[in-house]
Amino acid sequence: MKLFVDDTRPVPYGFLLANSTDEAISLCVQHHFDLISLDFNLGFRKKTGLNFMKEFIDRGLYVAHINIHSDDLIGVRYIIEEINSAIIEGKLNKEMMITRISY
Repeated sequence: MKLFVDDTRPVPYGFLLANSTDEAISLCVQHHFDLISLDFNLGFRKKTGLNFMKEFIDRGLYVAHINIHSDDLIGVRYIIEEINSAIIEGKLNKEMMITRISY
């Protein structure tokens, strides 16, 4: 299964859509995903893709492949740094493949 976390882009074929961080976390708790494609900005004054990644890691969830499709370069960097820090700190005992493909 593949999850697409975004509040504005149309969902690509074959993905399940989550419009918010809370919805995405809920789906990740209920289902196993092979790929999560994540935007950084998820709405004005709403939790971001970085908030999602922090909670995802704190809950001990795992996905083998994460794609960051955001146009926010600073946000992308923060998400990647969060993943790498979690690996270094031992919060993630497996590496994630990280890609950047926009939709």
